[in-house]
Amino acid sequence: MAAVTIGACQGCGACLLTCPTHAIRPTPGGLTVREDRCTGCLECLEICPVDAIRATAEPRGER
Repeated sequence: MAAVTIGACQGCGACLLTCPTHAIRPTPGGLTVREDRCTGCLECLEICPVDAIRATAEPRGER
């Protein structure tokens, strides 16, 4: 799973264009990752120029 670090995102949109399942969506406070769509490929993490995306060990609902 991927998660966006609040406040770190600069809004460039690279992750939105890169995500093959369109799991990343804009929100009023930045971006959010839809758990039901994220496959854990982490292409968004690799493309983010400011390291605002991090890998998580499991879906947020299972913590």
